[in-house]
Amino acid sequence: MSKAPVLIIIGIFMCIISFGQDNQYEYLKLGSRNTILANAGLSRFEDQSAVIINPATLSFATGSSFAFNTTAIGTSSIKFENGLGKGYDIRYGNLNILPNTASGVLKPKKNDRDWVLGYGVYHRLNDKLRFTDRTETSLDVLNNMESPGDEIYIAQFNLGHEVSEVTAIIGVGWNLSKSVAIGFSQAFTYRGEEYSESNSASVIPQNGQGATIDLVAAKSDFYTRYYKIFTQTKMGFAANFSKWDIGLVIGLPSLGLFGQGEVMSEATLTNIRLSADPNSPRKSYFANGRQDELKATYKYGSYVGLGISRPVHSVRLYGGVNYYAAVKNFTILDPGQAEFIQPSTDSNVLYSDRFLRVYAQSKSVLNGSIGADWTYKENKHFLFSFHTDKHFAELNSDVPGRQLSVKRWDNYHISLGTQQSFLSSDWMVGIRYSFAREENALQPFSFEDPTEENFLSGQRGRGTLKAKSFQLMLSYSFRFGQK
Repeated sequence: MSKAPVLIIIGIFMCIISFGQDNQYEYLKLGSRNTILANAGLSRFEDQSAVIINPATLSFATGSSFAFNTTAIGTSSIKFENGLGKGYDIRYGNLNILPNTASGVLKPKKNDRDWVLGYGVYHRLNDKLRFTDRTETSLDVLNNMESPGDEIYIAQFNLGHEVSEVTAIIGVGWNLSKSVAIGFSQAFTYRGEEYSESNSASVIPQNGQGATIDLVAAKSDFYTRYYKIFTQTKMGFAANFSKWDIGLVIGLPSLGLFGQGEVMSEATLTNIRLSADPNSPRKSYFANGRQDELKATYKYGSYVGLGISRPVHSVRLYGGVNYYAAVKNFTILDPGQAEFIQPSTDSNVLYSDRFLRVYAQSKSVLNGSIGADWTYKENKHFLFSFHTDKHFAELNSDVPGRQLSVKRWDNYHISLGTQQSFLSSDWMVGIRYSFAREENALQPFSFEDPTEENFLSGQRGRGTLKAKSFQLMLSYSFRFGQK
């Protein structure tokens, strides 16, 4: 067999379980009221998160203030029914404590509708995922001429993924008139991502059955991590017309500043026959490579948000839509012509991008939200919202390399909360329930029907994926010099 087909076969083996980051733009909302009301800050100054949501609304602040809000306790669970084959469910759950936002507003002239400065630091994304399972059973995998009867089939799969983003932001808003304002903000984000994936499968003939071979095995490991620092500009517009409040924001594509990462992978095929001809000899193959100190790239596309609100008796109603533009395929880490397939030659280093390249691409996303604020007593509010949270990662099997995104499903969020005001302070407590269901999710790996043709990895099918989370949200804000 020539080298090119072997390289292609090993490439298929290495990429066969591309599963893949939290990839929702709106999984975590930011700000005290805005966290519960979902996008309310697009149209009005709701809290100190205005610098994040719509900087134009900063100009409607009545004074300086500071707020801290957090997802005090969060639980999440993911269940992938038949995720590794019929009867093989994979699960993951965790409990976390995560501070989300610390932000403030500085209004130099308390009595004038002048320019207002906003600032903040927030943890937009902190996501972990781990899927793992193992099976040991008896199956007839190998040719009965070489190994009569069933063999012992042992396989295991492990996927770990962690991604985090922390952002510092500053912005300003000012009035063009009593009812019209504009603003802009500049955000600087640190993004770190780490991903590991391994799977192995071995076929061991039973003792005393006259087998002429002792082992057939396949194994692959992949690991990558990187960090990236980038910046993004947002422009805002806000207006009040009678009882209606309207807000518009435009986010420009992100601009990368600097970043670095590494990628490492290994694959082995032991005593395997790649040809359908039973008379062809069995061979073993080995690939191993690592590239570090690689330049890292990550980017977000442009963004447009539109919000509207108005009071109806004692209830204020909110609505909003957010559109995120698609981002074409781009390389996060490029290994170049690296050694991977061993022994290394001048020709097979050309294939390294198939195994070691890390890439991303995003589809366009449209999310919507509705919310309500019922003032049932003076300084006492009941808050409610519902919003969609669609995934943006797009997988292209024809593109060489590996897409890291894991959570390719749409989330839906329901939030309830209450706000109590005491003197110069506002306290908020809320709960949020999030859920997702994907009926036709592709298995990342399979324990079903392993053959040498599929490198003992089984035939991937479809399963039902269910995800849900519950969060307790707390926030506190203090208004300087106000009651």
